[in-house]
Amino acid sequence: MENKNIRKAALDWFGKTYKDATGEIFTSKFYTSQESWSKTRVWFFQIPLDVVYSQPVKNIHLLCENHLSGDAFIYLKVPSLFFLKNLKSFDVSDKEKVVRIYLSAEAADMFTEVRGKDKVDFNKFRIN
Repeated sequence: MENKNIRKAALDWFGKTYKDATGEIFTSKFYTSQESWSKTRVWFFQIPLDVVYSQPVKNIHLLCENHLSGDAFIYLKVPSLFFLKNLKSFDVSDKEKVVRIYLSAEAADMFTEVRGKDKVDFNKFRIN
């Protein structure tokens, strides 16, 4: 996967667009099918397990680099409780203490987690 750090741009965009948001913020560049392990277009996040477990009623903000028209980023506001309820469906590394989320960027299954055991849909958390 190409090393392209979009975090600063994503945080700047998020701060200007959603001034009052609180919680943990994670960013992902858009990975083309040539760059991703799945050979499909995805966004990749690593969420530390301590973030998921710390407060089950908070939100985790996922900022996806937009490969479509519109804003520079796509925003998913995901309750940490959603991660907790679906933890067994995700790729979890107890050794690294992270949850790895691979969200599809393909039109047919946009925002569906594609690496874990189940195809967990994150689409309902998209904020326009």
